[in-house]
Amino acid sequence: MKAVIQRDTNGIKALDFGEIEVEKFLPTSILIKTSMVPLLPYDVMKLNGKIPVTLPHVLGYGAVGRVEKVGKFRSEKLINQRVLVLNPSGTFKERITSHIPPLTIPIPDAVTDSQAVSVVGGLDTAFVLYKKIIKSSHQIIVITGANSVIGLALLQLLKSSDKTIVPLIREKSANYFQKRCKDYQLPVYSGDENLKLEATLVVDIAGQEILLKSYIERGVDIISIAQQNILGVRFISEGIFPGEYAKLLELLKNGDIILPIDREFYYHEIKEAINYQENFPSRGRNLISFV
Repeated sequence: MKAVIQRDTNGIKALDFGEIEVEKFLPTSILIKTSMVPLLPYDVMKLNGKIPVTLPHVLGYGAVGRVEKVGKFRSEKLINQRVLVLNPSGTFKERITSHIPPLTIPIPDAVTDSQAVSVVGGLDTAFVLYKKIIKSSHQIIVITGANSVIGLALLQLLKSSDKTIVPLIREKSANYFQKRCKDYQLPVYSGDENLKLEATLVVDIAGQEILLKSYIERGVDIISIAQQNILGVRFISEGIFPGEYAKLLELLKNGDIILPIDREFYYHEIKEAINYQENFPSRGRNLISFV
């Protein structure tokens, strides 16, 4: 079985297309033929040694695929169904053996593979932040990196909220952001001038310390999914439940949320995909196809 394997931490040079054995199939297992995986910043950070990883390592955590085989303790109704699968042992491979039932979620027919797979590392992370924001007493929410996949998903989740949302966007991304806002029927947002700092929560998606500096100096509450070791910034790293994944897929099905897609690459173009992602501004999720 072919897989994209990380051999070391020298960036793109660390990648290898290798043959790996299919995992042992258990009575609780499902065998899934991989259709598509998301290329996440997390994967690239592993390649560059910014996140610890045990080598050799198959890239990826989430995927979309079609069920080919089920164990005797799993429902045969799953066969030929499209599923969203979360797999800690990697997903950049032709077939995935899932042993943990809750980590395989059926995909509604109306949801495309590209939208479904972009839930992982995109809409799911935005949902974590959404829950933090809704529970917060802060009325003003400043979002850095609002033009990212996570940022745009979060803005859509917050569309009916009574919070005041202030997106922070780099100038070169302004036109792209405005187009996406129009496409997703998002409101017109205000700037961050004259904010009531005691009522403000900064939600950091961009991971650029320079954007946070003035808020840190003024003692504003800050949460971040990208900065772990900055005094005055609370790092957030949480998952969501399988039932919440199903709920997010329903939002996609109903058209309540649309996730931005940039480009799709075939798995043998993985080095080109990574080079593209590292050297061009984020304009949506980049995806890797196995079909």
